[in-house]
Amino acid sequence: MSDKLFWSLNTGSPGGGVADSGSLEVEAVTSASVTVDAGATMELAFQLEDVTKIAMLLVKGSTYGGTLRVSAGGSEVVLTGPLILYGDAIALFSDSLGTVTVANDAVDSADVDVLLGLKLTA
Repeated sequence: MSDKLFWSLNTGSPGGGVADSGSLEVEAVTSASVTVDAGATMELAFQLEDVTKIAMLLVKGSTYGGTLRVSAGGSEVVLTGPLILYGDAIALFSDSLGTVTVANDAVDSADVDVLLGLKLTA
């Protein structure tokens, strides 16, 4: 049975912008919402070693001051905004999402949401 993820993007400035929306057919959706204490690190065990089966990855934080770090498979990204990756771009972040680590270098706790759209028969 398939599922559908709906997405929209609207960004711009007085000089121009980009707006788009659409949907993505997936076979399953996995999500996690966690609160990471100040100065703490949290591991999320997604057990998804084959990133070719992931159609979409989204990581959203409650703060983007450069204090939240997300890592997987030896790669790390400092969140200065939401991380949104589709298809082959996911492998540019990491070759495995078996465990995703979220580190919070801030003085306050931070909320982090992760959404994965899966194509299990890739």
